[in-house]
Amino acid sequence: MQFWLAAFAVALVVVIGYAGGPPGALVALLAFVIALFLLWARELGFKQAWEKFGLQTLTPPLWKPENLERFKALFADEQKLVKACTIAVALIAVSMLLPRNLVVFIYVAAIALGIFEVYRNNNSTTTQPGSRIN
Repeated sequence: MQFWLAAFAVALVVVIGYAGGPPGALVALLAFVIALFLLWARELGFKQAWEKFGLQTLTPPLWKPENLERFKALFADEQKLVKACTIAVALIAVSMLLPRNLVVFIYVAAIALGIFEVYRNNNSTTTQPGSRIN
């Protein structure tokens, strides 16, 4: 079921992105991948997410079997997959409604919010030295 959901999410992002024009499909896929990585990084942290999926050892071309095995781990959590798909489709929907300058600002703001959430989530889980234990 997980592979079908992953295939559906990617197909939905591509179809909706292509509705925004051929470059829209690339932008939608990029937004999907960034959102999916940020959702994993929110849980694990940037460095741990990068290392867990072995992204530092990717070799071209990306469709090699050993690279595809690493990508399968990204699609393991169905909730994160659906959230990333929703974020990508929502950003493409916004890009079809608003002027391009405003859409670029919204994209950058969404990425900044995601990065802020990762840092906030990682800082709240670490205990500060000298703090009281409840």
